[in-house]
Amino acid sequence: MRRGEISRKLYVAILAAGKAKRMNSSRSKVLHEVAGKPLLYFPLKVAKSLNPARIFVIIGGPYMEQIRVFLQDEPVEIIVQEEPKGTGDAVKHLVNYIDEQDSDLFVIPGDAPLLTEKTAMELMGFHRSRGAYATVLTAEVPDPTGYGRIVRSVGDRVLMIVEEADAFPEEKAIKEVNSGMYFFYTSVLFQYLDELRPDNKQGEYYLTDIIEILQRRMGNVFAYKIEDWEEILGVNTREQLGLVNRIMLRRIVHNMLENGVSMVDPDKVYIEAEVQIGKDVTLYPFVSLLGKTIIGDNSIIGPGVVLKDAVIKPNSRVFGPRIPEDSKK
Repeated sequence: MRRGEISRKLYVAILAAGKAKRMNSSRSKVLHEVAGKPLLYFPLKVAKSLNPARIFVIIGGPYMEQIRVFLQDEPVEIIVQEEPKGTGDAVKHLVNYIDEQDSDLFVIPGDAPLLTEKTAMELMGFHRSRGAYATVLTAEVPDPTGYGRIVRSVGDRVLMIVEEADAFPEEKAIKEVNSGMYFFYTSVLFQYLDELRPDNKQGEYYLTDIIEILQRRMGNVFAYKIEDWEEILGVNTREQLGLVNRIMLRRIVHNMLENGVSMVDPDKVYIEAEVQIGKDVTLYPFVSLLGKTIIGDNSIIGPGVVLKDAVIKPNSRVFGPRIPEDSKK
């Protein structure tokens, strides 16, 4: 364990640049919603939970003004990547913003809403306890198609990340993949970022390449593999957005059940991310709870009720499609 690593500063960079052509939308990809909140809301929430010194959001592309509007009240610093030259180039933009280089940098995609605060904290702990210069969050996925494969050297150490287009058949068979989430020791990272080269079909600077560079130059590059592979899922298409929505809803429902909420049929309710429900509440099928709705203890919400930004007092009985006037904010 390196001296001073516990007190070392932490910075977070959320990557939110790009055109996202596959979404076929007039909105930024990271502003499409999961459980009623933009995708970007979730990595930002994780970032804030780590109590970093500064949070950077790197934006670019045709929809960056939309992202500025979303972030206007958030404790972040916006950095513009004028040309989409890849994730490596995005991180290069941080060199002039991080004065304290004896620090750690957490890099997280803006389109990955399923990473939990618990996993992020554990990843940081692993990175620091190993004295790592770089740590990659990884998982084994049922179908690794499209992901960069993790090629290990010994134990938890990583030799390189191989992109699918460049992988040999034996490398394509590897199911442990790159999440696109990393912890870096910044003084070492910034020392070697200039060695990145756009030697690929897209002509971009890939952050994945820094893993091999650091391993070759310095060593101490590790993988932290998690069991729940769903946490690393990102969104590039509408189909993936639907999948992530289903997973998020399943999590929300599970947490509500664990915390004392009853549901007649848990598969037939819809609950958004900021909804609060008290104990001994019963939800009937086809209930939809939207926005910042709050349900007081011992209440019953009947079949088909839709509530948005409503406050339901304890011991209430709500039936029918309309919100009682005295329950609205």
